[in-house]
Amino acid sequence: MSEVVFKPIRVAIIGNPNVGKSVLFNSITGASQIIGNWCGKTTEVCTMAVHYKNKEFHFTDLPGIYGFGSHSSEEVLVNDFFREEPPDVVMVVLDAMNLERGLYLLLETLERYHHVMVVLNKVGAAMGHDIIVYHDRLEAELQVPVTPEKEQGSLDTEELFATLSDVADHVAPRRNYAIRYGEKVERTLAQCKGTLADSNLGSARWFLLKRLEQENDNFQSEIISTRYNVAEDIAARITAKRSAGETLSDRIDQWALHPVWGGPLMLLIFGIMFYLTFSVSRPVSEWIADAFDAMGVILTTWFATWNVPLLLADLIVGGVLKGIGAAMGFLPQMAMFFLFYSLIQDSGYMVRIVFLADKIMSALGMNGKTFLPLVLGCSCNVNGILASRILSSRYDRTVAILVSSYAPCPARLGVMVFLVSAFFASTSATLVMLSLLGISLLLMVFVAYVVSLFIPRDGESSFMMELPPYQKPTLQSMTTSAAWMTLNFVHRIRNVIIAASVVMWCLSNFPAGSFEQTYIARIGQALEPVGHLLGLNWQLIVSLIFGIAAKESVLSSLGIIYHAAQDSGSLAEILTHNISPLTAFTFLLVYMIYTPCVTTLITMYQETSDWRIVVYGALGSVVSAILLGSMVYHGGRLLFG
Repeated sequence: MSEVVFKPIRVAIIGNPNVGKSVLFNSITGASQIIGNWCGKTTEVCTMAVHYKNKEFHFTDLPGIYGFGSHSSEEVLVNDFFREEPPDVVMVVLDAMNLERGLYLLLETLERYHHVMVVLNKVGAAMGHDIIVYHDRLEAELQVPVTPEKEQGSLDTEELFATLSDVADHVAPRRNYAIRYGEKVERTLAQCKGTLADSNLGSARWFLLKRLEQENDNFQSEIISTRYNVAEDIAARITAKRSAGETLSDRIDQWALHPVWGGPLMLLIFGIMFYLTFSVSRPVSEWIADAFDAMGVILTTWFATWNVPLLLADLIVGGVLKGIGAAMGFLPQMAMFFLFYSLIQDSGYMVRIVFLADKIMSALGMNGKTFLPLVLGCSCNVNGILASRILSSRYDRTVAILVSSYAPCPARLGVMVFLVSAFFASTSATLVMLSLLGISLLLMVFVAYVVSLFIPRDGESSFMMELPPYQKPTLQSMTTSAAWMTLNFVHRIRNVIIAASVVMWCLSNFPAGSFEQTYIARIGQALEPVGHLLGLNWQLIVSLIFGIAAKESVLSSLGIIYHAAQDSGSLAEILTHNISPLTAFTFLLVYMIYTPCVTTLITMYQETSDWRIVVYGALGSVVSAILLGSMVYHGGRLLFG
């Protein structure tokens, strides 16, 4: 007797950005996607299998969209997914706090597909703002099953899977929902009737509507406005407000988005963030440095006892261990930075930063959304470049890609925080860090302006982004996010650090003899003219070269170079002893600006397929670093002697 094979039920989860899809997906599947309270969090497709009562469900978390157009990379990705892997059930997640925009997407989904269910999310948050949503009215209005949120991020499991099974198995078959549009649209639809047939990709009427939207601006305006009007009418019928007045988010935004106080408040928040990062992480970094020094002493003693060849012992202790120790020394600063970054992100303040930047971007002929890749570039320049896909204009994408390479990524920030904390006290370190970031921001604005002079615009830029309500971040969410980003960073760089440490040790120890005759010393001596221009010794210049492979390699390179030169003590102590504060500031400035890492340059080419963009990005940053570094160093000497 042949075994019966049950086909998995494929469920596509869609919804507006920041609607809570990832929270729901994690709750259903047990996955651990990073969750944030700002738009555009999900940028990739994630699918997980769940077994429930002898049935297999394949849930796919799709990027947030506002409709099934082709105006953004997220919409293109979702449409491609539905074309290549048509789902059995489309699960539309609605935000009870922002029903109108979610209902617009739901209406278009119902026009397109037969098998749809709705999850009503953030019901508790809506009630906290005195908003009551009657899900049974929505169910009756649209004749579609609606499952309300049970608790934050969780549903009634039995009800959810039963509904999914019923929708997938055609237990309650339903015709596509049809909105009555204006006379001209309906007449044109009637004339085109029969030219298309229904398919698993959507109804014929929906395809015709999309064709009219693309071919005629007047039809597009009428279709979109009509759908929005219907969404507003439905929202008004299924909701009730217990009281009127300002919400807590409204009162906070009066200060956070104030045209005068918004900017200073943002600086204050970042100032507090960096001050706490410096003051809290410094003792932990010192403990890690001492631990690696102690480990080096122990290993040296053991190697001597076991008669390990001196060259091999020095490779392990003075090369690999010193390199890893120098890199690990800045992980506490990075972990603290990620923790505060998660706090800003989860609270909903991150998207406010984008709005504050809109005025600056508008002055450059762009919009505030262009600032989002720059913000994401602070998590990794590669992320910033990939995030440029959300921009519909080629002009905006190119500018964002070039400018995001100037954003101080965690690798740079980690090294900068380590060096700043080594040279300056906590209070002055905060001012130094903010000044460096201020220079970085001004440079990004200047680069954007310069790029705009050479790249032709391809239409007007538009900016539309919802402000999610503020929410109280959970300690678990913040720590999980910070730990994940820190560990992922360690996993990504470990091989690079070890390889760079071995290469640097070899260059610092061969040919045998005096250190001045080694390959690394010869390279440094050849680069001394550049060093003199910037006020940097050759050790610092050489470390910058190794930082091209990975920015973290700068610290490991410095640790190995100074160890080979027979300096003793921790790296922070050695650098403080050998480098003046002015030189340290200049080095930090150059390090922050100079050429992106190899991975970033490769990603730039992959996203643009244009080597000219890569060359402009690399050479532009190098030239900017040399010019600004020279101005700061020689200007500082004139002012302070």
